[in-house]
Amino acid sequence: MADDASAISVLKQPSLTDTPDGPKDQLRSIGLTPDVWVTQFYQGETSGDGLKTWAYGGKMDAFLKVDAEKLGFWRGLRVNIQYEHYFGRNINNTDFALLPVNAAQAFVQRDGYHSALSVVFTQDFGERFSVSAGKFNTMTLASQTPLMGGGGIDTFMNRAFAAPATGIGVTSPGRLVDRLIVSPTYTLGALATFKTDFAKIALGIADPRNAQDPRVLERPFEKGVVAGGFVTVPTEIGGLRGFHTIRAYYSNARGFDLDDVIGLRARLAAGVPVTKKGYWFTGYAIQQYLVQSDANPAIGWGLFALATLSDGNPNPVRWSVLGGVGGNNLLAGRENDRWGFGFFHYGLAAPLLAGLNARGVHRRSEGGVETFYNLAITPWLRLSADLQIIDPWNQTKSRATYAALRLQTKF
Repeated sequence: MADDASAISVLKQPSLTDTPDGPKDQLRSIGLTPDVWVTQFYQGETSGDGLKTWAYGGKMDAFLKVDAEKLGFWRGLRVNIQYEHYFGRNINNTDFALLPVNAAQAFVQRDGYHSALSVVFTQDFGERFSVSAGKFNTMTLASQTPLMGGGGIDTFMNRAFAAPATGIGVTSPGRLVDRLIVSPTYTLGALATFKTDFAKIALGIADPRNAQDPRVLERPFEKGVVAGGFVTVPTEIGGLRGFHTIRAYYSNARGFDLDDVIGLRARLAAGVPVTKKGYWFTGYAIQQYLVQSDANPAIGWGLFALATLSDGNPNPVRWSVLGGVGGNNLLAGRENDRWGFGFFHYGLAAPLLAGLNARGVHRRSEGGVETFYNLAITPWLRLSADLQIIDPWNQTKSRATYAALRLQTKF
């Protein structure tokens, strides 16, 4: 009987090693919360003009949350640490799409930065005001959204959903074909958050460059600064929760001047400036539950949508829109399963497309759809099936279909 009870406990505990009164439980009691997640992918392009190869690989995420007060330091100080490590292969860059079809493996990768470390310090001043500073993983932040989030390892895999455009960075000299063209996933900055009875307000500054580059940490803000913030207003319709978020940013940094793509090489050869100073970005997002669990309001499913608009120069993405439906499966015993269906479209700036086409490089705005189902075998072992259909930004290439299996283990 004791063995049966132990087996049942293992199948229900939140992680494989999170046993009652075990090491993780004891660490939490003194203010340390460690977690290790290993996510494996097997993904391939089943139709289209790409290589149609299949690749196996994965990513390890190690998290440590520190409660300084429990450790004997001052009240309200928290530290969040995340270490990521890439292994295996992926199919990003083997196709003709602009946005990575496997966001989780797009920013730590075999031929680039093999690992990444993010550290954020947060000081709470009461229950309503806090200040955070450090190196942020914006994909991890995006994963905290209830209906759409997941950071590429829980829900949607395409970068459009896993790490939506933030407008913090733009393409800069030397990185014209960089797939960070939408916004950097690692950001050095600071954020102040105010919680009121009616809204959550956040104001912050950031370095517009990708903080994976060691120079960003060595010489922060040497190329400019981004300033802005967002406001999230919770709503309730018929007893169902919803969230509306408006965000806006402005930067004094420089990006490629897209008004003269045709003459770019001549200007570079002549030493003429090829950049433009300053850019802006704004976005509106909504998430609305349509069904919620009576026992736990955080479990349910509903609609989500995001629309963004930028200056279009030097921002290479003039506008974007995505939307869909997703959340939890509320059938009895399957509440931990997650599912979703969504579409996206990234409208590239007209000067960029016109200039590329004039040079014989035929490109267009990119769009597609994605659907997934994430089966919770146990709370710590999840198996997903994912399907994407993409009209790539290379307009000479045909529509592509991608299929994937994903297995996540939480230790």
